[in-house]
Amino acid sequence: MCRHATSRRGFFRDIVLGSAGASILELAARRAAWAQAAGPASTADLFEIQNVADGVYFAYALPQAVGNCNAAIFVNSTDVLVVDAHSKPSAASSLIAQIKRQITPKPVRYLVDTHFHWDHAQGNAGYRDAFGKDLKIISSATTRKLEAELLEPRLRASLDPHGHPFSSQPHIPVMLDAARRQLGAASTEAERAPIAERIRQLEAFEREMRNFTPVLPTVTFDKTYVIQDKAHDLHVEFHGRAHTAGDVVVYCPQKRVVATGDMVLGTLPFLGDCYPKEWPKTIDSVAKLDFDRVCGGHGTVGQGKQRMMNQRNYIAELAERVEKGKTAGQPLAEIQRSMPLASIKAFAAGDYGKLMTAGRDEAAMQAAVNANIEHVYNRLGKS
Repeated sequence: MCRHATSRRGFFRDIVLGSAGASILELAARRAAWAQAAGPASTADLFEIQNVADGVYFAYALPQAVGNCNAAIFVNSTDVLVVDAHSKPSAASSLIAQIKRQITPKPVRYLVDTHFHWDHAQGNAGYRDAFGKDLKIISSATTRKLEAELLEPRLRASLDPHGHPFSSQPHIPVMLDAARRQLGAASTEAERAPIAERIRQLEAFEREMRNFTPVLPTVTFDKTYVIQDKAHDLHVEFHGRAHTAGDVVVYCPQKRVVATGDMVLGTLPFLGDCYPKEWPKTIDSVAKLDFDRVCGGHGTVGQGKQRMMNQRNYIAELAERVEKGKTAGQPLAEIQRSMPLASIKAFAAGDYGKLMTAGRDEAAMQAAVNANIEHVYNRLGKS
């Protein structure tokens, strides 16, 4: 009843219808495109499934040329709820197959879009076409509005050789050109093989998404949507603006698990659409829930609340320091120079700095932080 109220590692560690149903021809064409997009490596799992609690699983997204988000999977008494839908429908289809093979044959009846970003919502069609009219796609009302406005134009810009993609989205033609140059310069088969696979994945993504039409949420709410099941209760909750204007979390009190999308995650947060002064307060609100594990949209499962609060403090520190500099009339570049890694207190707390730096040298980490600073600078005062 409803009422309102994942250790295999793949290549590329270094790489960065609104309608309720589709016609038979449309569905057949899309499935054929997905099969072609998957190509010869279609049998390879895209996710590593991890059991985090009784009936709760974490689908850790393995590296791909065009990355996917993680997913949280809650197995109910007769069906399944999945949190977030990845970057493309074929990735959703891949996870659906893994769920059936590795977890349960029960159908997915609920899909939650935690927010509107491309790597979390472009795969909605994969679930809709697999489960039809019985599927409920749930989001905040704000997220549905943002998906309708921004998903398609941002994707189009990322596929256009002359486009200017939003900063979180891969520019596919530029990535392909770079990979093809690398392939031409490679001198051994060992060097060529991973580059060729990267090119295959990028070309497959471009083919699959060329005629993309967003599949939007079918159930929206303002504050809380609760699914009461014999196995457990699932609370889909909006606690305030954070990573985007419409972020929600999925909280299971009986299993003491919360799925947070990109509001709380195991990697350096992306701040391009954020509300930097509100985000820490939203995390404070979520932290009042009683849970042991955090299933974020990227990175590994968080144990307890320490990582969550470290991220909260990082965002709050950036917001405070950037606002102070901006108010004083400092240009962005000067503010960035005033904030070297060693000066950021949040990175000194526990292992947070080490976790965020993983896979980056100091220069790359400073560049990532500088990008965060720029986003905060641009987002301060946004209504």
